[in-house]
Amino acid sequence: MDESSLLHGLNTAQSEAVTSDAPVLQVLAPPGSGKTKTLTARVAYLIARKQLRPWNIIVCTFTVKAANEMKERITGFIGPELAKQLKLGTFHSISLRYLKQYGQHIGLDKDFGIADSSDSKAIIKRIIKQNGFSIEPGQARGRISSQKAKGIDAEHFLSTAKDVEKQEFAKVYVEYEEALRVSNLLDYDDLLLRCSFLLKSHPQCVSNVEALLIDEFQDTNNIQYDLMSLFAQRNNVITIVGDPDQSIYGFRNAEIKNLTRMKKHWPDTMTINLEENYRSSGAILHAAQHIIEQDESRPPKKLQATHSLGMRPVLRKLPSAAAEADWLVSEVQRTRAMTGNMLKPSDFAVLLRSAALSRVIESAMGKAGVPYRMMGGTRFYDRVEVKLLVDYLRVIHQSGDNEAVERIVNVPARRIGAETIKSLQEEATQQQTSLWQLIVDVVQGRRRPSTKLTEPTKKGLAAFVNVILSGQRKAFNEDAGQGSLVDLLNLVLKKLAFQDWLKKKFPEDHELRWQNVEELIAQATDASNPERLQAMLEEQALPEIEGLEQRSASTLGDTLSLFLSNIALTSASEAKAEQNGEKVEQLTISTIHAAKGLEWPVVFIPACYDGSIPHSRSDDNDEERRLLYVGMTRAQALLYLSCPVKNTQREETAISTFLAQPGVSTFFEEHGPSLPLQATRGLSATLRRDCPSARAIDEAKQDLERDEDNYRPLNGEQAPEELAKWDYGRSSSNVPAAVFSTAAVTMQQQQGFSTATATLKPGFTSVSEKYEELMEEARMKSIDKRSEQAPKPPPEEKPKGRKRQIEGQGTIQSFFNKRNRPAEEQNAQTSNYEGMNSNSRSQKQPLREVHNFQPGLAGNAQATKSLHPPNHKPRTAPLHPKPALQATRDPPKPHNDYMFLSSSPPPAEKDEEEPSDLDPDPTQGNDQNADEPTSNQSGFRPASTLHTTSIQRAAQPRRTLGVKMSFNGWANRGGKR
Repeated sequence: MDESSLLHGLNTAQSEAVTSDAPVLQVLAPPGSGKTKTLTARVAYLIARKQLRPWNIIVCTFTVKAANEMKERITGFIGPELAKQLKLGTFHSISLRYLKQYGQHIGLDKDFGIADSSDSKAIIKRIIKQNGFSIEPGQARGRISSQKAKGIDAEHFLSTAKDVEKQEFAKVYVEYEEALRVSNLLDYDDLLLRCSFLLKSHPQCVSNVEALLIDEFQDTNNIQYDLMSLFAQRNNVITIVGDPDQSIYGFRNAEIKNLTRMKKHWPDTMTINLEENYRSSGAILHAAQHIIEQDESRPPKKLQATHSLGMRPVLRKLPSAAAEADWLVSEVQRTRAMTGNMLKPSDFAVLLRSAALSRVIESAMGKAGVPYRMMGGTRFYDRVEVKLLVDYLRVIHQSGDNEAVERIVNVPARRIGAETIKSLQEEATQQQTSLWQLIVDVVQGRRRPSTKLTEPTKKGLAAFVNVILSGQRKAFNEDAGQGSLVDLLNLVLKKLAFQDWLKKKFPEDHELRWQNVEELIAQATDASNPERLQAMLEEQALPEIEGLEQRSASTLGDTLSLFLSNIALTSASEAKAEQNGEKVEQLTISTIHAAKGLEWPVVFIPACYDGSIPHSRSDDNDEERRLLYVGMTRAQALLYLSCPVKNTQREETAISTFLAQPGVSTFFEEHGPSLPLQATRGLSATLRRDCPSARAIDEAKQDLERDEDNYRPLNGEQAPEELAKWDYGRSSSNVPAAVFSTAAVTMQQQQGFSTATATLKPGFTSVSEKYEELMEEARMKSIDKRSEQAPKPPPEEKPKGRKRQIEGQGTIQSFFNKRNRPAEEQNAQTSNYEGMNSNSRSQKQPLREVHNFQPGLAGNAQATKSLHPPNHKPRTAPLHPKPALQATRDPPKPHNDYMFLSSSPPPAEKDEEEPSDLDPDPTQGNDQNADEPTSNQSGFRPASTLHTTSIQRAAQPRRTLGVKMSFNGWANRGGKR
C-alpha cells in the first residue's frame, strides 16, 4: 500500500501524526477531530511503511466496541489476514492473554476463572457478615478496586493501616483476596495487577513487542500506565491518543496527570494537536469551548469548526421537572415536523448527569408515544436465564467457584434451603475446602457433614452433583469423542429440563426467555465451529519466545475456558447490536458518561442546575465541567440545555454555575430555534442528508399545534393555559364570571356562593393577585405595629363608675358579632355545609393553599339584608385578614388595637342611638326578618361593613378621640369597671 492512499482524506495535523518518526508520540485530539481515523491510519502506516509485524504490535482501547470498530477500519487498510494478527483489545483482554499463556510462571493455575461483579460483591458481603464488620459491601468493593488500580495489594495496605476503620477494611481486603485464591479466581482488577507482576518478573514475555498504541489515554489509571511502560519496555515505541478536556472517569481512578507524567518519563515525547472538528456546527463548538475555557489551569487549545455556524444552542428555563420533560418531548415532535421528518427518532439523544433523572422523562416519552431506549440497560449475560446457564458452565469448568455453586445448587428447586446452603458454606470455610468439594464428599459418602441434612435435601444435592459431573466428563474426558461446546450446553439443558422450568417459573414471558437461551446456544455453536475456534485461538496466541514455554489449547475444556473468558469481558448487548446490524428508530436516553465517544444530530441535556451538574456529591468541579463539555460536544446540529425552576423534589434550583458565568448567555438562545425552510437546508448540509421538499414539510406540519417554541414563557413561569386551568380548577366549568353591581351574591347561579363584594373580584383570583393581597396585608400589619410603637398621649382623667354607651360607639360584642354564640347555632351552620350535594364540589383541587374562603362561611354584601347561604360551593381558606373563630378565649392582655376604614365617608349626624349589630336591620321593618337567624355566620363582621356601617350608623361626633379601643373595654381609662 502506497503512502498516498494511507493519507487520503487526512488533514495536515492528522497526516503529521500518522507519519511521525518520533518514538514516543502524544496526539491530543478534541471531540470530533477524527482521532480514531488517525490512530488506525497510524497502525496501518507502521505495518505497511515501517515494516513492523502485526503480531508484534499491541493496540489498547477502553471498550470492546471501540476495539471492534478499530479492527474493522484497520482491516480496510491492510486486509483481514494481517489485521487478525494484531494484538488489539482492552487492557483487560490483553492482560488476560498474557496470563493465560504465561501465568504458570507466577504460580497461576491453568484453569483459573474470572470473578465478575456479582461474585465479588457476594464474597465481600459474606466476609462482612461473618466477621460482624460495619463497612458497607458496596463501599468495600469500590475501595478494593481503587487500591488495586493504584497497585496496592492487600498485605501492603494492612501493614500501613493505622486507625480502626482502615484496619477493618484491610481485614476485608485480605480475606477477599484469600477467598479468590481458594476459589482459583481473579477479579477484573487482578487481571491488570497479575499481568503487571508477570511482566516485571518475566520481561521476556514482551520482548517481541515493537510498538504500542493506546486510545483514550486520558482515562488510564496508575496500573494501566504501568502496563503501558511494561508492554513497551523493550523498544519504547509508543503512540497515545487522548484529550485532557474529556477526562471524566475520576470515579474509576483515572488519572488526568498521566499525560504530564508521560512527558517526564520520556522527555523526548512529541505532541501533535488536532484542531479541526468534523462533528459539530460552529455555534455548538463555540458554546462548548467557552464552557471548558472557564478552567484556567488547562493548556490553551484551538478548536476549529469545519461546518457552518448553524443555529445557536438553546438554554431553556422551565417551571418544573415535569414541564421540562413535556417541553423536551414537544421539541422532539416539533423539530421532526418542521424538518419534514428528515430527522428520525434515533437522531435524538437525551443525556443525563445521572440515571436517576430519567424517570420523569421516560414518563413523558411514554405518554406522548415517543419510542425510546435506555442505553446501558440489562446486559444479555445478566439476564436470569442466561446467567444461570453460564453459572452451570462456570462450575463445570471451575468447580471451586463457591459463589456460582451457591447460586445454582438449588436452581431449579431441589429442596435445598437457604439456611442449609449457608451452613454448608460455613462448614466448607472451616474445613478449608470448597463448597463443591464438600457437597461431592457428602453425596459420595466420604464425609459426614455437621450440617443436618434431610433425605429430600440429600437427593437434591445428589441430583446437582450428577449434572456437574456429567458436564465435567463431557468437557474434560479426552476419550469422550469429538464433543463440542453446543453438546455440553445441550447436556446441561436436558439434565435441568430447563425449558419446562422456564414455563413454570416465568409463565408470562417464558417464550421470550427461551429465545435468550436459543441465542446463547447460537453463540456456543459459533464458538464450536472449527474454523471459528481456530480463528479465536490464533487471535489469542502470542509470539513464541525462545526458552519460554507456552500452553496449548486443544480440548473442549480449553474451548469452554475461552468461551467463558470472552463472556466475562464482553458486553452481550453490544455483541447483539453488532450481529443484527439494524438501526432501531428509537430516541436514546443515556448518561453523559455512557455517551462518550458517540454522537447524535440533536442532543438534549436537561437538569442543568447546581446539584445536578456540577453534582452535589462531586469533589472535582473541573471534572464536572469537562462532563458538561463532553455532553455538549455529542451534538452535531442542534443542542438543547434546560433548567427547571423546581426539581423533581419540588425544591428551588439555581442554574448551573458553568452556565451562570458572565458572557455565557450570549452563546445561547432562550427558546427553541425557528425552523424555516432555509434552516432545514442548513441542517441537511451539516448532516450530509437530502433536504425534504417544501411540500413534504407542509404535510409533516399539518398535525403540529405550534410552529414555534412559544407555549411556555421564557422566564420559567407556568404557561398561561396551564395557569388558567389551575385557577378555574376548583370551579364548575359551566359557571362563567359574572358582572356585578352591588348585589350580595357573586355568582348568579344556585351553586354560587355569597361573600362581600369588597373581598372577591368577579371570576377568579390569579396567583399574582393573591400575592398582591398578601403583600398588602403584610403592609397593613406593619402599619399596625408602627402605630402601636408610637408615643402614647397622656391619659385623661376618667370619670369613676360605669357610664352608658357613648353615642356612635359600638360595643366590643357588636364588633365581634356575637362571639359567644350558642354552640347549637354553630353546629347547625357546620351541618349546612356538610349536607350540601357532593356533586356541586369540584373534583379537581389543585394548589389548595391559594383559596380565599373558609368552608361554611357566607357574609352579607350589604348590612341591609340578611341572606341564608344557598346551595353554594364554599372556598376552603379564610378571608384574609379576618380573624378565625375561636372556641374559647382567655381574657386578653391589654394592648392597643386600631381599625382602619378604607375610604369611609364622614358619618352623617343623627340624634338617635346607633342600633347594635344584634338588632334587626333598621332599614327593614322589624317584622320582616324577625324570624331569620343572623347571616353573620362566622363570628365576625363581614368585610362589607367597612363601608356600609359608617353610612348607616349616623351619630353625633364621637367624644372618644384619643381613646384607643382595646379588648379590656373602658377599664383602661381609670383602671376601674
